[in-house]
Parts: sequence; structure tokens; C-alpha cells
Amino acid sequence: MTDLERQADADAFVREHATWLTRLAYLLVGSREDALDLAQETCARMWRSWPSVSSADDPLAYVATIMANLQRSRWRRRTVHEVPYEQEWHAGSPAGLAFEEVDALRRGLDALSDRQRRAIVLRYWVDLDDAAIAQALACRPATVRSLLSRGIARLREDLTDPFEETTS
Repeated sequence: MTDLERQADADAFVREHATWLTRLAYLLVGSREDALDLAQETCARMWRSWPSVSSADDPLAYVATIMANLQRSRWRRRTVHEVPYEQEWHAGSPAGLAFEEVDALRRGLDALSDRQRRAIVLRYWVDLDDAAIAQALACRPATVRSLLSRGIARLREDLTDPFEETTS
């Protein structure tokens, strides 16, 4: 395969999955501008390692791992915490959720630790297993299970309406 053919394959992959990549980035970072930057940086990194990406069993999972690693590196380097504009961009709402529910979920994800949020996004958005998430987060699978358990418990606590009627 020539360099030109590889470039065309990588370009087609990005065109096909651009929305998915941007939404995943938004779920990881929480702001539109940072999400676009992270998605762009991920694509640049993906292009440099396209032979590895294209030969992977699951190229999307491979790219999601690249993105999670880039986000972890950015988080470590970050010294200034930006205050986002109140009306944030929402990267699409899951089917059946009202804007208010999506907004509450976004706030719930923002309240989690960075590692919990990344673990939850990689599990429930990218559908990675414990081993793949552990590799992306540079930890053990048992740590992933703990992060997921605690993160989900926190989300349930934060998203449960105390005034909602419960049926027994």
C-alpha cells in the first residue's frame, strides 16, 4: 500500500467517524473548544500511526485509547483551569433523553474525578472491556472496576431526584 493510499484510508476513516470522535472528546473534556482540539490532536496522532490503527482488531477502540491517553497527558500539563461559558455545546443527546436530562448527566459527569469520567465514557460510550480501559488509563482491570462502580454510584446519587415518587 502506498503512502497516498494509506492517507486516503485514514481520511475516509476520519470522515466516517468525525462526529463520533468529537462527541467522545466532548464527553472526556466537557467543553466544545477543548473537545474540538482533542479530536483534532487525536486525528493527527492517528494519522502518524495509521498502519497500527488500521490493522487493529477494533480501530475505533484503538483511536479511543489514543484520545484517552492524550486527554490524560493534557490533564497533567494543565495549570490554568478555564471557566466555561454557561451555555455549553451539547454533543447530541442520547435517544429518548430531554435536554434537561442530558444537561444533568453532563453536570454529573463533570462532578466525577477525571479517571472516573474517562472510565465511564470508555465503558458506556466506546464499549471497551475492563482490560482495554485499564490499558487506556494505565491501571489494573480491578482499578477500572472500582472506578466504574464508584463513578456509577456517584452518578446515581447526583441524578436521583429526591422528590421523585418511588413505587415499592
